[in-house]
This record gives sequence, C-alpha cells and structure tokens, in this order.
Amino acid sequence: MLSTTQVNDDRDAGVEASWIQRAADTAIEHARKSSSKRIVCASGISPSGPIHLGNLREVMTAHLVCEEIKARGFEAVHVHSWDDYDRFRKVPAGLPESWGEHIGKPLAAVPDPHGERDSYASHFIAEFTAALRRLGVEMREIRQSQQYPAGTYNAQIRRSMDSRNDIFDILERFQTEGRHEKPVSERRAAYYPFKPYCEVCGKDSTEVTGWDGRNVAYRCRCGHTGNMSIADDARVSGKLVWKVDWPMRWAFEGVDFEPAGEDHHAPTSSFASGKVVAPEIFAAPAPSSIVYSFVGLAGGKSKMSGSAGGAATPDTALEIFEPPMVRWLYARRLPSQSFTIDMSPPAILRLYDEWDRFAAKAKGDSASVVERHLHRACVQTSAGVVERSVRPVSFRLLSSAADITAANPEQVERLVRQHLESDSDVGLPDDAALLDELQPRLTNAVNFARALPPEDRTIIRTEFNAEAWPELDDRTRAGVGMLAARMGNDWTLDGLTKSVYAVPKLMEGLDEDAAPTPELKKAQRSFFKAVYCLLCSRETGPRLPTLLLSIGQDQARRLLTAPRGTE
Repeated sequence: MLSTTQVNDDRDAGVEASWIQRAADTAIEHARKSSSKRIVCASGISPSGPIHLGNLREVMTAHLVCEEIKARGFEAVHVHSWDDYDRFRKVPAGLPESWGEHIGKPLAAVPDPHGERDSYASHFIAEFTAALRRLGVEMREIRQSQQYPAGTYNAQIRRSMDSRNDIFDILERFQTEGRHEKPVSERRAAYYPFKPYCEVCGKDSTEVTGWDGRNVAYRCRCGHTGNMSIADDARVSGKLVWKVDWPMRWAFEGVDFEPAGEDHHAPTSSFASGKVVAPEIFAAPAPSSIVYSFVGLAGGKSKMSGSAGGAATPDTALEIFEPPMVRWLYARRLPSQSFTIDMSPPAILRLYDEWDRFAAKAKGDSASVVERHLHRACVQTSAGVVERSVRPVSFRLLSSAADITAANPEQVERLVRQHLESDSDVGLPDDAALLDELQPRLTNAVNFARALPPEDRTIIRTEFNAEAWPELDDRTRAGVGMLAARMGNDWTLDGLTKSVYAVPKLMEGLDEDAAPTPELKKAQRSFFKAVYCLLCSRETGPRLPTLLLSIGQDQARRLLTAPRGTE
C-alpha cells in the first residue's frame, strides 16, 4: 500500500511544480486510496486511420505522468488499449468506394489496403508504434480484437447484461433531453449493453433479442439469427458498447490515471457517465484524469481527424524534428491548452532555435526547477536516453549546408567542421565519427532541405553576378566591398553575424553598436537583398551569416568582389 508521505517527498514544500508532477501527485493519491500496489496509467486509440499528432497527445500525456511516477520510485505501468475491435465506420479518402463492403466489421477484420499487414488496424498501429519507439515511449499494449474474442471479458459482459436496466438508468441521466422519439420505458426494455458481430456476415448490423444469463440471442440485417454463449470458456464475437466498455476496462486493469479529450469530459459524455458506471456496476473507482485539448496544423483544420485522412502523423514530424523536440511540444504546455504545429520552413527554423535556447538554459545555473524537470522529461526516460544529437549544431547551419550542397555528406561535413573548428579549440573526431555525432539532426536537416519548394531552394552561383552588379548604386557597392573585407576578421557564425549587421549601420554613418530603428531596418533589408542577389541570384535565402559560412570564405569573397573592369 502506498503511503501519503511518499507522494510529494521528491519536492520541497512551496516549490513550483509542472503539470506532469501535479498529475502524478493525483494518480499516486488515487492509487493510495484504492490500495493499489502498482500505479496504472492508461491511454487508448481506435486505429481507424492514420494515427495523427492529435492522438499522440493522449499517449504522451499518459507516458509523461507514468515516467514521473517511476522517477519517484513507485512501480508503475503505462497500459495502452488498441480499440481495433471497434467497427469500421466509413471509407477513408484515398480508398475505393468498394471498401464500403467492410463497413460494420471490426477494424482488425478489415484488410490492409496496402497489403503489408494482417489487417487495416495493424497497418496504422505498426506506423504509430515505430514512431513511439523513437520517442522513447514504452507501454504494455492490449489489442481488444484479441481480448474480446478470447473471452477475457466474458464475466464482465455477463455482469453488464444482468445489470442492463441499472446501466440504462445511469446513462439516461446523462442523455440530452428531447433527442429520442421513443419513451424511456420502451427504450429501457430494449436496451442491451452488448453489441454482437454477426457470426455469418461479420458485421455489427445486429439487434439483441434476448438474454438468459448465459447466452445472447440476436438477429442481423443479413437475415441470420444467432445464439451466442458468454460462458467463461466461450469465444465471443462482439463487444460492450463504448460507455460501458470504457469503465469496465478501468475496473479490469485497475486504472489510476487516464487522460481524455474535451469531448469525453463534457457533462453528458462518456467520462461523466463512466464515473458512475465504474463503481455502481463494476465496483471500482473511476481513475483520476486530466483534460487535453486538440492539436491543430497551421493552415488546416483546428481539429485533426484520423479517419478523414491527410493528417500529420508522428513519423512525419520525426522526419524534421529530433525526438526530444516532439516530446517537448507536448510536455511544455498544459494539456488543456490547444496548440498548433506549424510545419512551414520559417516556423521549423524558429522552433529549433527556441529548443536549443531552452536546452542550453535548462543545463545552466539560472534554470528554474520546472525548466530542469521539463528538459529531463524530454531527453530521458526510465528506459534510457531519448535519441538525439550528441553534437547539436545549429539547425539553420545544417539545413543551409544541406540545401546548397544538395545534401552531399562530405561537403556538409566539411562545412560543419569548418564552423566548429573556428568556434572551438577542442579537437574534433574524424569525418565519419563527426557525421554520426550530428545524427539524427543532420538527417532532419537533409529532409527539411529536400522538402523545400523549388522557389525556396538556394542555388549558389559559381561566378560573379556581372548582370546584377551594375544595378547597384555606388553606396551599396561600397557596402558589399566593406563586407567582403571584414569577413576575414572573424570567420565564425557570431563573427559573421556581427559583420553582416554592422555594415548597413556603417553605411548610414552610425556606430556598429547602434540600436535598430525602423529606418535602419529598412536599410538593412535593402543591403541584404543586394548580397543575396550576388550570392544566389535571389532576393532572399537562408540567414546571411549561416549562408556565408556554408559557402566558405574564399567562394563568398569571390562572389562579393567585382573583378577589375566590371562596371
């Protein structure tokens, strides 16, 4: 049995706590009251299509809380239910309408349209779990398509059928008035909390017609009438309806904590009714919970729907972001806060900059307790270190180098080495070892560069832009010459940044440290436009300091220095 003193003994009184720590406190207290020896955190997803970044919030919320509980020395487990025994509801976008013949069957009985897995459900489960492994998420997975047919819940089904009138009365209290045409008494008499899958057509187009305490009688729209045994040793084709199934599993698994979306936490929804069904029917308390809001995509729908198709999935995010960054997206906000994941190039670059600043601060003396805790939750789990770059070089540098070299590994390594050698006195490993230390961020940067639209790709010129040079006024030409002359003073990212921003100030007759003004910013933009034009025949591109460093000092000076006789 858990003791009260164990709940908060890892934090000093009065110290601010993260939402993860507060949720863990509640889960531990729930387990203590129910005399649990092991704390169970739960999540569940119906694999009805691509399992998207919105679904990931449920899994990540349960995972982070479970990890916090383990970090305090308690025995805890993250139990994840795959609701692959749910019905196939509609044909997703991209599949032929002929797939409609499977509507009403369990998701685990629908073929994989890609022909790779044993079922439609398995296809999407495999994609999602592969991403979870990279994210450091470990959980005990339960497939309901195996549990129900094996008779695992037969005792719970019998209890539910025996208590069908009591269950109806509970659920009826949470129903919205005026939604039903039939009177309550008629609906109560016809209510059964178990939905069979027809043993002939395999669909749930069935209606229960009787229950004798051991057998379910039903008829199907296909014309079949059946009698299904719910004895302990019987294999079952069917499942409890959702608002009974969920609280049944809370009791069966001994769940102490499970997050749920806003729709499930509405006053008339499944969590509200489940809190009554669980103790009154299954003699178990409802778990502690936390409400999470939806995750959206910039420029898309505010709520992503997996069955609608086209949603961003965790594996697509991991093509661009390092695993700790994806964890950070979910850990840094209260679950009740909705947020948008912006996958546009500027937003991705900003997010990497923000993550690197946060990671650096979290390791320093000025970090708060919450910041250190948040960083640890992103980079470390009870199973070990989350995959990340040993040498987190600026993503702007890596993506710029990948862009201008067409992702050539040798050239990228040369540019990064040049940057690192100019910025540190510490010796570097050999070529292959350095590339390994840059992973997985280097692969993320290559994926980012390759995904850029053609108009955003950077093609470095091979010779001086003699066509553009005459279009520049004398003042701008002098500024370009000044930049080319200063570049050799400090060929580092910081040094180049100072030079690039100092030259427009000097052109305006200001001191190098002059504060920015609207007029100065306008002058800087005009000057940068000229430099981009000379370097890559465009008016914009990667940040100039990064671009110059990626090009190399000799090539940059050649492109910015007019040959003799050039007008």
